[in-house]
Amino acid sequence: MANQKLKRWLKVAGQLIIAVLAIRFVVKEIDLNELKTTLLSANFWWLILALAAFLASKFLSAFRLNFFFRALGLKLNDWFNLKLYLLGMLYNQFLPGGIGGDGYKVYLLNKWYGTPLKQLIGATLLDRVSGVVALGFLACGLAIFGHTATALGAFSFILWLGLIFAFPAYYLLVHLLFKRFKSVSHTTNLQALGVQGLQVISAFLILKSLGVENANIDYLTLFLITSVAATLPISLPGGIGVRELVMVKGAGYLLIDQTSATALATLFFIISLFSALGGLPFLRLSQPKD
Repeated sequence: MANQKLKRWLKVAGQLIIAVLAIRFVVKEIDLNELKTTLLSANFWWLILALAAFLASKFLSAFRLNFFFRALGLKLNDWFNLKLYLLGMLYNQFLPGGIGGDGYKVYLLNKWYGTPLKQLIGATLLDRVSGVVALGFLACGLAIFGHTATALGAFSFILWLGLIFAFPAYYLLVHLLFKRFKSVSHTTNLQALGVQGLQVISAFLILKSLGVENANIDYLTLFLITSVAATLPISLPGGIGVRELVMVKGAGYLLIDQTSATALATLFFIISLFSALGGLPFLRLSQPKD
C-alpha cells in the first residue's frame, strides 16, 4: 500500500514538473500581453456556441459509454448514466492523472451492481481507446487538406496510413482482447466520430470568436493532435501545459499564428473546465431505485 501511494505521488510530481516546464517554454515563445489581448477580445456569443457544441459532445459521449456498459449486461437508465458521467468529468478534471473519474465510476458500479472490476475497466478503457482512434482518424483526414501534408514532405504517406488502418487496427484489438464488446463496436465507433466531430466544431467556433479567418484546417488539425497529446498519462488533468506546448511547437511547423493557437488551446481548456462543474450537483449520487 505504501509503495502504491509513493508511486502515485511520484507520478503526480512528474506530471507537475512536465506541466511547469511546458508552460515555461510556452511563456518564452509567445508574447503574453498579445495573448491576454487576444483572449479578452474573444467574441462572447461565439464562445457560448462553442460551449454548447462541447456539451453536446459530452452528452453523446455519455450515451456511447452506456453502450459499452450494456454489452456487459449492465442496463443503466440514460439519465442516471449521464449524471454518473458528469460526476466522472468533475473528478477527471480536478484529480491528478485525469483518470480519477473513470476509477470512481468503476468503483460505484462494482459496488452497486456487482459487475466484475475487470469488465468495467475494460469498458472504460475501450471507451477511451475508441475516442483516441476517432481523434487520429479525423486528424489524418483534415491534415491531408492542409499544410501538414506539405510539412511532412516525403512522410505525408503516414496520413493515408492513419486513415486506412485506424479502424481496422481498432477492430483487431477488440477481436483479440475485448471480444465481449464486438456487438457494439460499429455503433460506438460512429458515436466516437460524432463526439470528436462536435469537439472540432467547438474548436472552429472558438476560432470564429478569435476572428481567425485563414488556415482553419491547420488550426483544427493541430487541435486534434493536441487532444491526443492531452490524453497521455504524462499530463495533468485537461492536458495543462502539454496542450499549449504542442500548439506552440505545431504552429511553427504549420506556419500559423502561435498566439491564436495558444488562445484556442486555452479557451478550449476553460470551456472543458466549466463544463466539468456540471458534476457538482451529483457529488452525493446514489444508486437509483429500480
